[in-house]
Amino acid sequence: MKSVFQTSLLFLKNGATVVGLITAVLFQVFFNTIWLSGYDQVNARMNQLAVTIVNEDGAAAEPVANSLAEGLHFAIKPSATMEEARQMLTDRDVYMIIEIPSGFMQQAGDLSSPVTVKYVMNESNVATVKSVMQTVSAQVTATLNREVQQNSIRGVLNQSGMAADQANTMAVGLSSRVEAEVERLNPVHNFAFSMVPMLIVTATFTGAMLLGMNLQKVSGELSSRAGKWERFWARNIINVGAAFIVSLVGAGMMHVMGVSSADGWWMLWLFQLLITLSFLFVAQLSLLLLGNAGAWLNSALLPLLMLSSGATIPRDVMPDFYQQIGHYLPATYAVEGMMNLVLGGDGISHDVLLLVMIGAATLVLGALCTWIKRSGPAQSGIPLESKSSATPVALTGNLPSPDRG
Repeated sequence: MKSVFQTSLLFLKNGATVVGLITAVLFQVFFNTIWLSGYDQVNARMNQLAVTIVNEDGAAAEPVANSLAEGLHFAIKPSATMEEARQMLTDRDVYMIIEIPSGFMQQAGDLSSPVTVKYVMNESNVATVKSVMQTVSAQVTATLNREVQQNSIRGVLNQSGMAADQANTMAVGLSSRVEAEVERLNPVHNFAFSMVPMLIVTATFTGAMLLGMNLQKVSGELSSRAGKWERFWARNIINVGAAFIVSLVGAGMMHVMGVSSADGWWMLWLFQLLITLSFLFVAQLSLLLLGNAGAWLNSALLPLLMLSSGATIPRDVMPDFYQQIGHYLPATYAVEGMMNLVLGGDGISHDVLLLVMIGAATLVLGALCTWIKRSGPAQSGIPLESKSSATPVALTGNLPSPDRG
């Protein structure tokens, strides 16, 4: 037992063990700080999700449309036509269309038939949006029922002088005359598919973190045999090769599990390749900029990427800080592009452009970090290189201390 304790002390004297312990603690700090602050009061901010009301019944239904807009506790974005509204829904500028059809008020005056209001939802979104919009549609239907009931009773009273008790009896029959017609844009029949964007962000950046840490370690070990530029470009050659392999395996696994894209498997693979490259360059930049501490920066980036990308909740309901920082992180465009490819959408050209720009920018910044760093032996990356157990403890203080590279 004594030898076990002595061996435990040897583990604790090794820098890699200490770094590992600190990293485990920092993961708790980063995830708790970022996720809990990002999700704080999300329910209260759900009213920031936007819907649009399309009134195709003209001036006759204007009071009803205005009453809906005032009664809904959600952001209302104007749209003049269904075509414009559908484009806003596809672009995720709004999350539901409420259509008041032509002839709505005329139908409301005909007590012999129900009145239909139409809702159009885009299921190419995180699961949270679907459940919230279903609640909104029920709320709107109840509001319209009340409006139709009041208008019908008013008309009956004006035309026939019906007694109030008779009007109240009729109101019971009128209270459920409005029927909801729901159209689902890009319907998602398998919940697992809606999790693909979050899967891509989490798995890809975690892999990029681990590969970057090990390449940093190898770069330090090769510092006496190769210059800083040779090691920098060698790392990036390996990054490109790894991106091909990782994305091929990832896209292949998705195909095996039944995930497909309307644009074909090749487009899915190529887009995942671009995502992987941009994540690798971001993870590498942290290490080139901060050396060993870059691994801790990457640990903070992981929950930040997952949250600010909109992979778990719509970005519209996040605190402003997370909404703004998401514009500069590749995960945002990875999630949007994967939603469009796998769940349905309006193309990925915008997301491809932004991923290329972020990837290029981080690669250039990585080269700049290499350029300003002095030549010489490089610091071994995390996990730290273990010292040989045969090295006397008294001599370790005299060993040359490696620098960063």
